[in-house]
Amino acid sequence: SMTFSVSGASFYFYTDGPEQYPEGPHFSKWFYTTAFGLVSTAFTLLGIYTYQRYASTWSYRWLLLSSNLVLCILNLLDVVMFSRTNIAIGIPDHMFLLGAGAFQQMVYQWQWMPGIVINSQLCPSGMEATMYALLAGCHNLGQTISYSLGGLLLEVLDCQPSGAKSESSQFDKLWIASLISTVTPMFTLLAVPWLIPDAKQTDKLLDDSDRDATLGSLWRRWRGG
Repeated sequence: SMTFSVSGASFYFYTDGPEQYPEGPHFSKWFYTTAFGLVSTAFTLLGIYTYQRYASTWSYRWLLLSSNLVLCILNLLDVVMFSRTNIAIGIPDHMFLLGAGAFQQMVYQWQWMPGIVINSQLCPSGMEATMYALLAGCHNLGQTISYSLGGLLLEVLDCQPSGAKSESSQFDKLWIASLISTVTPMFTLLAVPWLIPDAKQTDKLLDDSDRDATLGSLWRRWRGG
């Protein structure tokens, strides 16, 4: 939820034609949805493979810190695209989007997988389905908050394209919205030392006797259990 989604405006940035946004990349719908989607899927699988091959034995803290930092750096490439700096330095839009987006998807898997592993380690016995539903619910809630805050940010910056003709001015501050969206998730890294155990992903975090869902609860402590 700390990542303010700017997808509502970025879609028009990428797909507006010359009449709507003369300075834009003018991606076709097929390229933006199908070709880019296929490349992203391939690099998602590569991210899972490289995680299993190289990072599955790293500590939770180190992997989450490093993957979040790398992802934030890669997200800065969106700022370069939205400010049209890539054109100024001679990098074509199609190549730039495929390269940046592909590696973002790969590193995202390095960020996502430790959360799955630590949840499987800490899940109480018999509560696997509930734990996964809770994880999915929290993830969806975070996405909803992200879209809502992103929409508010775009409105404040007067960045509200609609596919209308001559709407270049609507994208003038899109790079600012993207920069804010890139920086804000880094504040969550400050909480990693307090919220994430200093252990390797291969370590056993709980003894089998500690996997009761109500162990240590207030009710059991009040009753002396």
